[in-house]
Amino acid sequence: MPNFQPSKEYLENLEHYKKMHVEGYKLSNGKIRVPDEAYNGKSTLIFAKLIKQIIIKNKINTMLDYGCGKGFFYKNPSNQHGLKLKSLKNYWDIKIDLYDPCFKENSNLDENKIYDLVICIDVLEHIPSDDINWVLEKLLMKAKKYLFINVACHPAIALLPNGNNAHVNIKTPKWWHEKILNFQDKLKHIKVICICTVKENGKYQYFPLQYNDKLSNYSYK
Repeated sequence: MPNFQPSKEYLENLEHYKKMHVEGYKLSNGKIRVPDEAYNGKSTLIFAKLIKQIIIKNKINTMLDYGCGKGFFYKNPSNQHGLKLKSLKNYWDIKIDLYDPCFKENSNLDENKIYDLVICIDVLEHIPSDDINWVLEKLLMKAKKYLFINVACHPAIALLPNGNNAHVNIKTPKWWHEKILNFQDKLKHIKVICICTVKENGKYQYFPLQYNDKLSNYSYK
């Protein structure tokens, strides 16, 4: 695999997130997010039903969650978004690896291993613009059949220890669409859905970017 070179800002932000996992962090409204709730992976629950359908219809046997945070709900129950689960691992019922370089327990990644499905939820907006190309390339190289992405296109409520907003890379759905299209050679071989989350007038809206697949192929609501 290529030798990906992170930027200085990327490496600095890694250290910020390592600290936030351990100590918690400040929110833009002045409140504090306690360590146990700091990037515990709850964003993944929003898409649990859809990912289940992707697993079934594409005969997925192995999965990597890239940027999983603490991955708390892979081992613990949840009752959110109209879905009561013993755990995500139990619900999806496939072999799953977790990776997040900022949380020690999940910080190991087998660079030579590929997966039927790679998911990357609430991650790319935290990646500096200069690093997006190599991160996307890595995601596409790790995926054998399918890549599922969710990216926020709005400011975060979380603040980094240096006071900056945690979403350091806020772009439009159009920008993300064009960015992903730059990888046409890899898109020939796998399916990709990228759901962009936009916040307008205090409400979240979801804009799907679809490559070789469509959300309409899945009944997940």
